[in-house]
Amino acid sequence: MNNLTFSFLTAKQMPQLHQTFVRAFADYLIPIQLNEEQFRAKVKREGIEPTFCVGAFAENEMVGFILTGLGEWQGKPTAYNAGTGVIPAFRGRGLTQQLYRFLLPRLQESGVEQCLLEVIQENAPALKSYERTGFRITRSFDCFRGLKEDLLLDVARPEGISISQAAHPDWTAYTSFRDVKPSWQNMADAFKRSPEPKILLEARDAQQQLTGYVAFFSRNASIVQLAVKQDKRNAGIGTALLREVVQRTEAPALLLINVDTVGENIISYLKRRHFSRILKQYEMLLPLV
Repeated sequence: MNNLTFSFLTAKQMPQLHQTFVRAFADYLIPIQLNEEQFRAKVKREGIEPTFCVGAFAENEMVGFILTGLGEWQGKPTAYNAGTGVIPAFRGRGLTQQLYRFLLPRLQESGVEQCLLEVIQENAPALKSYERTGFRITRSFDCFRGLKEDLLLDVARPEGISISQAAHPDWTAYTSFRDVKPSWQNMADAFKRSPEPKILLEARDAQQQLTGYVAFFSRNASIVQLAVKQDKRNAGIGTALLREVVQRTEAPALLLINVDTVGENIISYLKRRHFSRILKQYEMLLPLV
């Protein structure tokens, strides 16, 4: 380990970082393979700032990294870990903690007040490593997938309800519809930043009052936010929105990543519509002040 060096990255090193990302996540619990375009989209969506990303190098080879997104979380300047990766030959050596020891002073000097991340609950080594660094679990997430052909969406649209693309998105109103707060990559800011093809639909009643909405990416059918006004639920509005997502997306299945398990209503609804839970994650936070 003595021959390892650590440094903050530059925009010019992003192609090298992408290559290391692919190597590090090829044998992950759920293998993640992003092409260059998808990786660039992740960088924009999650607010990743190259000069705050850390690389570990063995000579000129990047063998580990932390992708760092910068933004605000719960009203505080926050650094989001958009991915920690170590190539197989360098695992088991405490590299994640060393990367954080290099990164944290810079974050504190820059006024960042906390660090945020998600980790797969079954990934015991990563979970222990983050806990040793000082992270603590704040929330539990479920991730869902539903094949379009299996989803139970054959419900008549409620009378008087129309669905159309949002002309002037009202995120303040949308927030009042939700039971739980979205994760970092599902926040409104992340959705707006993303260069990927995306659609925001609204459901309105006969008086043109907003009753529900759904925000999603059309290429991979990933739903970022879905909610119906509390007093308009159980009337088929959410299902009507999901039917529109099915029709307007290319992928064979719909995805909802990082649904807060406190949101029992949305989780129960998804299961009734025949979505399956494919993954459980923890959200973790490390205060810096």
